[in-house]
Amino acid sequence: MIRLKELFRLENLKRLRLIAGQDGLERTVTAAVLLEYDSSRMELPDFYRGDLVVTTLAYARGDSQLVANSLLALMNQGIAGLLVKTAYFTELPQSVVSMANRLGTPLFLFDETYIEEVILEVTELIRGKRHFTGYEQELDALMRGTLTAEQAKEKVQRIDPTGCRAYRICALYPQERLSALEEKIYAVLSTNEALAQKFICMEWRRMLLVLIHEEDPPRECAEVQADIQAMLALAQISPVGLNMGGSERMTDAAMMGMALNEAVYAAKAARLTGRGAMCGQELGLYAYLYPMSENPFVCMRCKNQLQRIREYDEQNRTSLEQTARVYVDNRMEIAATAKALFQHPNTVRYRLAKIQKLMELEDDALFAPMLSLMINLSHILEEEGRS
Repeated sequence: MIRLKELFRLENLKRLRLIAGQDGLERTVTAAVLLEYDSSRMELPDFYRGDLVVTTLAYARGDSQLVANSLLALMNQGIAGLLVKTAYFTELPQSVVSMANRLGTPLFLFDETYIEEVILEVTELIRGKRHFTGYEQELDALMRGTLTAEQAKEKVQRIDPTGCRAYRICALYPQERLSALEEKIYAVLSTNEALAQKFICMEWRRMLLVLIHEEDPPRECAEVQADIQAMLALAQISPVGLNMGGSERMTDAAMMGMALNEAVYAAKAARLTGRGAMCGQELGLYAYLYPMSENPFVCMRCKNQLQRIREYDEQNRTSLEQTARVYVDNRMEIAATAKALFQHPNTVRYRLAKIQKLMELEDDALFAPMLSLMINLSHILEEEGRS
């Protein structure tokens, strides 16, 4: 976050003038948000304490009373400050100025600069201060998938105020400390304006999620990942020990939750399978296994069934678990499993029958896919230290 007085550091903001609310210049700003409509006619769900609201007042052209009503409603909402471009109004109603002074809500005017550039500059200033953090609540809410389309778009706007026609998400999953990765990428984005406009980086748990602004024509996931790799090279970050996952190209902001999950699952699957990078369309079975791994009931069921097999092995000095894993690794083919274990095929059949009984799936045609699910899900839980 930044303080409102730091807006004067923005070199491209033409003739920035503070006309009211000087007492609030120490207020902190957590996001720059665009106002395009009459906020006095709604319940103001899109604006929060800490928001710097940026507007041209285009919705109220020629109607100073509407300007007064909407801006007074915004200030009563508790926003951090107002930044108004003088495209339609060169001065503001006295009632607005008076309330800004009374509430200590800084009110700025500026000329000429495109409003999108202002939002982008403020966002970059905020991001530079917080080093990619501060998005966790928005990301979690989007990835849970319980938001309405409008709620999802609201969260996305807080992450990417200027928006874009199309985007992808790339998840970077380092084996070492995330902070080292962040610092190097931040150093590059701080000095490379083109990259800073294209990439928005967000810390999420043990990963760095990158929102990539896409242009036409559409490109393949691998080509986009090459752009990320080029940025990593500029930051002198070695690809060794770093797994990358990429989402499909999206054009609807409401779908960002799906894109985030897809990129995260792809990065995790890349690590699990020993690959440096993986695109969402390559997930295969992992597209189902990773969501299952987040379900406590499914995980407990998997652990309980596997525990029965392990207890039997321990009590009887057998190797049923090994047989099950080799069987799944060999596409559930008896002959290939027997060859890998140096056992007779009938021995493998006998062990599988015993496993089937322990799993309480006797005479069940779904035994083989259920065994595969259990073994593959156990790989994920073991990788994440949850076995």
